[in-house]
Amino acid sequence: MESPTIASNDAVPEFTFTDLLRERAREDPDGAALTVDGGATLTYGEWHRRADAVAGGLLRLGEARLCQVALFFGGLDWADYAVAYHGAQRVGATTVHLNDTMPPEEVFRRLEECGINGIVHGDGLRPPAGFTGWTATVAELGAHEPPPPPRRPATDAVADILYTSGTTGPAKAITVTHGNMMYGRARPTIDTLGESEYLVAAMPLGTSSSQGTISLPLLSRSTLLTVLPDSPERTAELIQRFRVGSVMITPATALTLVQARVHERYDLSSVHTVTSASSAFPPAVAVRLLAMLPGARLATAYTSLEASPAVVLNLFDAAKPLSLGHPGHGTGVRIADERGDALPAGQVGEIWLHSEAPTRRYLDTALDKRFHTGGWTRMTDLGWLDEDGELYFFDRAADAVRPDGGLVSSIEVEAVLYEHPAVREVAVIGTPGHHGGEVVTAVLVLTAPEELDAVRAFVEARLPAAKAPVQYLTTESLPRSFLGKVLKRELRDRYANPGVPAQQRRVPESALTRRTTMPLDSDLLDVLACPDHPDAGLRHEGRDQTLTCLECGHGFPVLQGVPVMLPQRARK
Repeated sequence: MESPTIASNDAVPEFTFTDLLRERAREDPDGAALTVDGGATLTYGEWHRRADAVAGGLLRLGEARLCQVALFFGGLDWADYAVAYHGAQRVGATTVHLNDTMPPEEVFRRLEECGINGIVHGDGLRPPAGFTGWTATVAELGAHEPPPPPRRPATDAVADILYTSGTTGPAKAITVTHGNMMYGRARPTIDTLGESEYLVAAMPLGTSSSQGTISLPLLSRSTLLTVLPDSPERTAELIQRFRVGSVMITPATALTLVQARVHERYDLSSVHTVTSASSAFPPAVAVRLLAMLPGARLATAYTSLEASPAVVLNLFDAAKPLSLGHPGHGTGVRIADERGDALPAGQVGEIWLHSEAPTRRYLDTALDKRFHTGGWTRMTDLGWLDEDGELYFFDRAADAVRPDGGLVSSIEVEAVLYEHPAVREVAVIGTPGHHGGEVVTAVLVLTAPEELDAVRAFVEARLPAAKAPVQYLTTESLPRSFLGKVLKRELRDRYANPGVPAQQRRVPESALTRRTTMPLDSDLLDVLACPDHPDAGLRHEGRDQTLTCLECGHGFPVLQGVPVMLPQRARK
């Protein structure tokens, strides 16, 4: 089934985000654009003047050295980050966003992959070792009077190279033009924020998320109030102090707020809207969060870095917990089979999104060809549409569990597990069964180990046997990326051996992370394909054991680091 694209009369505007900053500075120079952790405030006028000064400092380096500029910031250095971003945009540079919590090897990989000429970094940060380009702080670049303003970049020029979250594999680079970012001025998503003098954003700095976050004061009439993501007490304190109406958080941050029970110590009654454009929101967490915020609504925006500004919008309804809602302005939705043909209502398939905006592109042209087809973006998520065109989420294609002859949503199983009060965190994965196929495995962080039997009984009373976990494994914490997202691929690697210890036993970390001497090169995952389904993705099962086709489910062995990819006719 395909949901019709909601008609859009939007055209690609002939201006950029930094033009919006100039406009706001002219209209409201003393207005507060950004307040960092309840302290220092950056006005629109100051933001504009400082961005011009940084642009002048960059131009003194010579335009040939400004093609690709990295912004390397961390912590709460939002003001300098915002100034550096618009300074770089004003000289026509393409910016790449980095932060100090990224592994050093990942920072260096991105610097090399994007051909970075220079780095603008925070005062307290040192540029990565081995980088040979120029480096400077915002203060150093803005120390002189700015020269005449540079020419405006073309709307089809690349403004940013953003990176995916890297939850299912190495983070991938996406190019974003000025025209894409300005298309419709992101109205569908912005409208979900509601009216509020202050908007709290608990987002990590120096990421694709922060690039979007810093645009909010230019698209809305709210002052952006930034706070560290993993600080529930501080977040609640600022909500109470500033009478915040809108809160933008990830599901991981929502979970910390719920578990900290901050509503028992702070007045959160001013909050009327909570927004999230991240991974799937566990229904039990959503219900508990809204119970803490009487009168508030949870607005979600389903999109991806590659598909934006295409978006599906929803207000959370406990009666339809896995609904993603309806397409936003200018967005089309298709549920596709392995050939890309639309499936009928109610049938699970891959979610594709469409927008008339200029398309975001993978830096890797082979990946771009694979995931962008005919104006559609393949989301690598599974879902279904009902007869009214409402989209429902099933699972990420890489995370759905594939028992013999079946398909189980890890999200649905996790939703039930999160309803039990002893479950602090959970990730449901597929692990190899003794007789082929996968078994449903729940990896749990519990309030107390002795609660495991109660959790198992609770789940078995609510799920059919085909969906209930076969294995329950406990751990001290779930592996997460520097963005806070659970890395299920690491858990699948960790528990890939069918002979994992008994259900209630903790698995020693050394046994879980042991590698063979010749692992599969992860870069091969971007170029390998099932010989029978060349457009399908592959999932790496274990450090160096199996590659599984996401369409036909066949597992291809990896022998001494070498994948053996035989077509079906050769396997008979």
